[in-house]
Amino acid sequence: MNKRLYKLMDWAFIEEVIYSECSHPQDLLGPHAKGQTTLLQAYFPGSDSVVVRWKDRGETGDFCETKMEVADDDGFYAQLLPTKDPGPYTYIVTYEKRQEDGRTLKKKVLRCGDPYRHKDILKESDIRKITEGTCTDASDILGAKPMTLDGEEGTLFAVYAPSAMRISVIGDFNSWDGRIHQMCKRGELGVFELFIPGVREGDRYQFEIKFRNYEIHRSSDPFAAEISADNGFISVVGKASSVSVKPLPVKGINKDTALSIYQADPYKFISGDSSAFVNMSRELSAICQECGYTHVCIGNILSSSVRSTDKTISYFAVDPRLGTGDEFAGLVKTLHDAGVGVVLDWVPSYFALEEGGMYRFDGTGLFEHFDPRQGIAYDIDAGLFNYSSSFVGNFLMSSGFGLVKRFGIDGIRFIGIARMLYLDYSKSEWVPNIYGGNENIDAIAFIKKFNSEIRKKYPGILLIAEDSSLHPGITDPVSADGFGFDYKWNEVFFDDYRNFIGMDPLFRGPNLHCIADAFTYAFVDDYILPFAGKEKTAEVGPISELLPGDKDAVESQIRLSLGYLYTHPGKKLLGDMFDTSYSKILSDLNKLYETEPALRTAESDPECFEWLSNMNEEQCCIAYVRKTDDPEDMLVVIANFSGIEQNFQTGVPYEGKYKEIFTTDDKAYGGTSSVSRTVRKATDKRLDGRTQSISVKIRPLSMIIMKFIPYTEAELEKVIEQRIRNYTPIKKSKK
Repeated sequence: MNKRLYKLMDWAFIEEVIYSECSHPQDLLGPHAKGQTTLLQAYFPGSDSVVVRWKDRGETGDFCETKMEVADDDGFYAQLLPTKDPGPYTYIVTYEKRQEDGRTLKKKVLRCGDPYRHKDILKESDIRKITEGTCTDASDILGAKPMTLDGEEGTLFAVYAPSAMRISVIGDFNSWDGRIHQMCKRGELGVFELFIPGVREGDRYQFEIKFRNYEIHRSSDPFAAEISADNGFISVVGKASSVSVKPLPVKGINKDTALSIYQADPYKFISGDSSAFVNMSRELSAICQECGYTHVCIGNILSSSVRSTDKTISYFAVDPRLGTGDEFAGLVKTLHDAGVGVVLDWVPSYFALEEGGMYRFDGTGLFEHFDPRQGIAYDIDAGLFNYSSSFVGNFLMSSGFGLVKRFGIDGIRFIGIARMLYLDYSKSEWVPNIYGGNENIDAIAFIKKFNSEIRKKYPGILLIAEDSSLHPGITDPVSADGFGFDYKWNEVFFDDYRNFIGMDPLFRGPNLHCIADAFTYAFVDDYILPFAGKEKTAEVGPISELLPGDKDAVESQIRLSLGYLYTHPGKKLLGDMFDTSYSKILSDLNKLYETEPALRTAESDPECFEWLSNMNEEQCCIAYVRKTDDPEDMLVVIANFSGIEQNFQTGVPYEGKYKEIFTTDDKAYGGTSSVSRTVRKATDKRLDGRTQSISVKIRPLSMIIMKFIPYTEAELEKVIEQRIRNYTPIKKSKK
């Protein structure tokens, strides 16, 4: 090595790079002007020689090939080029035939660009957004972004890991060797970046992270757009989506609009040669159109643990077991073309703990609390997010916003809200908040901020909370100190109903209070009623397995239960057992739900519901009213939970006519009867605290819905005349 070159070398710095403990390799590697020359330094571990091919920008403009000098036998090279600006150049790296780990490796010649030629690529303002917590599109900044820089095609990698000693990009393109592509830390802001020429879409990669305690971990990219199908912790350089999808005008945001949701577990659609998303495209639009559902709620599609599909590994990459991002976008487009909205499950409450994921990402609790009492949910073996971190807020908001931006979905269902709200949720040891209480103040602030911000960007988005707690204000607006959700998942509704309907009909009468008790909380929040959704069927099995009796009795009770769901205040959700095998009754119920204002208007207002009879233990029948401000909208619902036909009489609110418009026992649904054509007039018999009543015959394990029809003026005159005649003596002439 010539003397001038030797004097320019920083040997301590070189040793830092060789030992892979360098966070600012750009200060050593790559081109550095030295007077009228350029000092070029490169590190190729295990190589035998390096030639740099560069273009002389002098008079000739010829390409020059200059052999670099060996500065360290480990593979560190240096050379002075006789120019201030060598422009783009290429390394020609030779690896001679050699023995390694008992294998004979053939001679190899590699041509590559210099990743350290480009410096400070990310904008300072974007980096500060990440660190200050003001970024809702962090995935546009961090992750792997294919691009062209100064004529070179490659990929820019960026990651936030403020406590890491060193981070390297490893992948198929560098034989997974963490010494080769050590990333460059941008000041002390915690962001590492590196543009690697030649890395393209589809290339696999990870981050190799050396902690401050010298441990070395390999982790997937938290912002990866794709994950390898072979290994959930191997990231893939993603590509821009070729499918453009826009959200539908959300039907559920107007509280007086019918909202009927079909819940689909995407992992149940994995079969055959087609992906789950392709299979869903074929099946879901048909199910929704036949049955009349307005929306589909699809389970978590983000890359998740093999042990539990709601424990997310990557918050930006679709699970490759289900298909590609483009295939999911195609599914959303297919459903939108059929007029069906899409709600997607999202888990901002906990994440997978497996090695290679987000847990202890940079050696500290970057995503989770470092204190395991706050950072780990031992009951489900998952990590808990640290919502006090501005980076975690950026990360989660970017994930949620990204689902809407990328796929055009119409709504998000937050999974595990109770675990977010309470510091002591399912914990034997926990840390109270600054006021000594058990509320997670930071999580509450995050939820409110998320819901406020996403409504500004996507005003029509439907926000649903899967919440098993009794925390107040879940569906109140943020402006009124609420959480800003449109609806809350009412799991208690199905639990209470399941316990009741699972009884033998002989014992239901004394337990009718189970039905009435549900109305003590029915109007506390704006609810979605998850009827045998995937969570409950996984927990207790399909509702059909809970019902007593033979096959016909079970089917009757399922139809009765569907009728009860659709006449109960609250938006509707059904699990995948209610597919096209129940299409006729579901189609008719959804039409009634859509067309009858009493069933869909002001469902969270207690004024929309009124009991007529709920204590008739002997007959085991109930009757109630669904109504609006207009008496002509009123519906009377009568349900027979007993196993025998009943002649049932109930009080009614108004004098007038009552016409049956629906029965769950209709032959068209597999029942034994049909809608009665008899129009019943209310009589003067007092019952249930009413001055008027009607009498009906109702089949066992069935429900009927009757429409109130007011008298015409002419009919009313006859009724008045008849009443006067009935109660007024008339003088008779005497002979």
